[in-house]
Amino acid sequence: MAKKKAVIALVGRPNVGKSTLFNRLARKAKAIVDNIPGVTRDRLYADIDWEGRPITIIDTGGFLPPDEEVPILPQVVAQCEKAMEEADVIILMTDARAGLNPIDEELVRKLRELQKPFLVAVNKIDSEKQEKLLYEFYALGVDKLWPISAMHGHGVYELITAALSLIPQREEEEKEDIPPDTIRIALVGRPNVGKSSLFNQLIGDERSVVSDIPGTTRDTIDTLLTYAGKHYLFMDTAGLRRKARIKGRLERYSVQRSLRAIRDSDIALVLLEAPEGITDQDLKIINYALEQGKCILIGVNKWDLMPATPRYESGYIEAIRNRLRFAPFIPIITLSALKREGLEKLFPLFDVLYKEYTTRITTGRLNRVLEEIYAHYQPPLYRNRPVKFYYITQVGIKPPTFVIFTNYPQGVAENYRRYLIKNLRELGFKHIDLKLIFRERRRK
Repeated sequence: MAKKKAVIALVGRPNVGKSTLFNRLARKAKAIVDNIPGVTRDRLYADIDWEGRPITIIDTGGFLPPDEEVPILPQVVAQCEKAMEEADVIILMTDARAGLNPIDEELVRKLRELQKPFLVAVNKIDSEKQEKLLYEFYALGVDKLWPISAMHGHGVYELITAALSLIPQREEEEKEDIPPDTIRIALVGRPNVGKSSLFNQLIGDERSVVSDIPGTTRDTIDTLLTYAGKHYLFMDTAGLRRKARIKGRLERYSVQRSLRAIRDSDIALVLLEAPEGITDQDLKIINYALEQGKCILIGVNKWDLMPATPRYESGYIEAIRNRLRFAPFIPIITLSALKREGLEKLFPLFDVLYKEYTTRITTGRLNRVLEEIYAHYQPPLYRNRPVKFYYITQVGIKPPTFVIFTNYPQGVAENYRRYLIKNLRELGFKHIDLKLIFRERRRK
């Protein structure tokens, strides 16, 4: 039996240092930290070990009262409230330098109504001289305040230790956080194509803020899901726009996170917007995923806005394929996250792609196939000498990677390389890219 994870939620106004503390506890920059209020909008989770005790830390968006001019705020507040409901103990963070704020007082009232244990941390106390800034926060009516510096780590150990003392230790069956056979799927695409809407439909919980405002998702949100006995890790990401349109340091961080999600994934689910079709930026995203050796599935979202005829759909997909001549193997489906149309096709395709992505072919079978390919069509001469293939072997998966030993690696023309890959696909690699390497056989 293992100890059940204690859940600690960090809440507070924008820009009080929640993400800075979250990153310090997670020991890596998982949440975007910037001095722009409202950076963290979704719930972010980090699992850590605190002196042998497993903990889950939840970072939340900055709590602000609803504002008609900023329509996203009610959803951010809802995310904050969900985190508080999930938590065993809540840390309300305040800002010593900014002073006591009516929102701090409102949050204390909410926490008391929730009837869960909570602590009030006064952040940005970087020296003993600044401890005098604590006094006004006693107006919140709490018995004890916890002065900390999330940036420098002062008081953090005492704060977390005190928070854990409020949670009784429970036991549960030991489980791996992420099972080894988990399929990792990154939802990527341009801003406002519906990634967060699809993400929420797939996981069955509004874990990611959905809005019609481009650029809503700024962090990468990971959610582990078990479906039909299989494990999937979904990563919702920020929209990837053209470099020329990226404004400011914050959006650059978000883009880097999205690209990292692609690198960490097995499958890049690239969403397009049906009314707009495939754009040059979509092609760049697809090319990046190919360069990283990932499976790719193209989902044409918002299909409910298009003519509902099979002939129109086939013509639309064919138009996309005309622009994907460099990767004709990529599967394309139409769907509507809003109407939940076409979603039943996703999980079977994830399974097919992952099976191909992790398939291994025996060396014996590979060499029999290579002999047949070579007998049917030999490579052109290289410097008036024949190019010979001695044997082939598979050296890796994710993506499936093959090495052919030959007398002239540099003599294999690109068109013949494509011919080889086309034939190797017949071994069960219909929907994914393959990596083929040529090496010179060592002479004895």
